[in-house]
Amino acid sequence: MRFHSPSDGKRFIGDKKTKVFHDSFFEARTAGTGSCRIDGLPPENIQEFDPDSPSEAIVRGFAPCPKCLWTSRGSRQ
Repeated sequence: MRFHSPSDGKRFIGDKKTKVFHDSFFEARTAGTGSCRIDGLPPENIQEFDPDSPSEAIVRGFAPCPKCLWTSRGSRQ
């Protein structure tokens, strides 16, 4: 787990602009457009969830990232 910005110890990170949330444990890190780019999110676009769970992200209107949250339920919990 990364303890630096933007994740700051949180597993699930939302992008307020796109309304997509990512799993920092399984972040897609391939080159080009195939990566999640969590580290590139502007601080003003970051949404953390409390509790830190995919269900909380979904309740708040965020969709799971198809690159790092690929299961049918949108989570690898």
